[in-house]
Amino acid sequence: MDYVVIARKYRPQTFNEVVGQGAIARTLTNAINRSRVAHGFLFTGPSGVGKTTMARILAKALACEQGPTATPCGVCDHCRGIADSRHPDIYEIDAATHNGVDDIRELSENATFSPSLARYRIYILDEVHMLSTQAWNALLKLLEEPPVHVYFIFATTEVDRVPATVVNRCQRFDFRSIELKDIVRRLGEVCAAEKVSVEQSLLVRIARSAGGGMREAQTLLDQLIAMSDGEVSEDDLNLLLGAARSEDIQALIDHLLDGDHGAALGAADHLMGSGVAPTTLVEQLIDYFRQMMLLGACGAEHPAVLRLGPVPETMAKQLSGSGAKDQALRICQVLLAARQTIKHGVEPRLQLEMAVVRIAGMAHMVDYETLLKRVQRLESGASRHP
Repeated sequence: MDYVVIARKYRPQTFNEVVGQGAIARTLTNAINRSRVAHGFLFTGPSGVGKTTMARILAKALACEQGPTATPCGVCDHCRGIADSRHPDIYEIDAATHNGVDDIRELSENATFSPSLARYRIYILDEVHMLSTQAWNALLKLLEEPPVHVYFIFATTEVDRVPATVVNRCQRFDFRSIELKDIVRRLGEVCAAEKVSVEQSLLVRIARSAGGGMREAQTLLDQLIAMSDGEVSEDDLNLLLGAARSEDIQALIDHLLDGDHGAALGAADHLMGSGVAPTTLVEQLIDYFRQMMLLGACGAEHPAVLRLGPVPETMAKQLSGSGAKDQALRICQVLLAARQTIKHGVEPRLQLEMAVVRIAGMAHMVDYETLLKRVQRLESGASRHP
């Protein structure tokens, strides 16, 4: 059983391979080429966007036999040792587990010794916000005046919990969520390498479910391939995500826009009875009406619309009515409020049902623009017939 999961198998090995973090990769590349590499780095950003991966690549760039170089060879003992997490001079430490002052004191003592194989000792501390105050204090002096052979790379998802005295002593790089199109493109490359056929629309859904994280997207793709019987289908993805089928969610949306309370509640009840969680159903509705709102605001060719994936054929027709764009905006507000309340654990099913009733009721309301036009026509008629 030597299978390697997709997220590890296709993990970037050079700066150029890191998706969605081009500015950071370019800055680090220039720093290495100009011999202006700092001794302390702080990588911060959402989970799964490349912080630890970039730290490993930076370690390889500094330790490679051809280096320091911005293009590590990937085949020397140093590069292979770092890629396999077995290099004796490159320490990857889980700060969530080793977060005490004794752990950091041991690290500080070892840092004073010269490296055994590479030209540097490099410490990569992941989830560094979990270090205790005493641990930070023990590390602060070493971080301020590190030995010439020592480099620190800190990674965290919660930079606000890192002491300002540490942030000020590091070069900070803020990793951003990866854009949908970049995740979809990378998933397509992985599918081609794995000789697996997955429709573009499914890759878009996977990317959207990942919330801007490449690792999460690749993990979902891995699971989808594993659960399919040789041919990946939309039903497989719905089962994996616990989501409603596209035709079922479209039926619910049609009932909502028609203002049919009973049919809308019946459709929602059917979906939840089939195993779709209220939270997931709310998220699917938010995705649809968000795209509808943006489509009405700026057109089908706008990047904000294209970023959310293909536009459903029914959406343009639904937007043809007066005030449809503003209605989509109000529906999004209702759904976002329901999602926030559900996150606090307040009766998820009840919150969804309340949202359905409110949204269906909007179809019977006169929007502001229509009401204003009616008033203007009445005023115009009154002025002609005093």
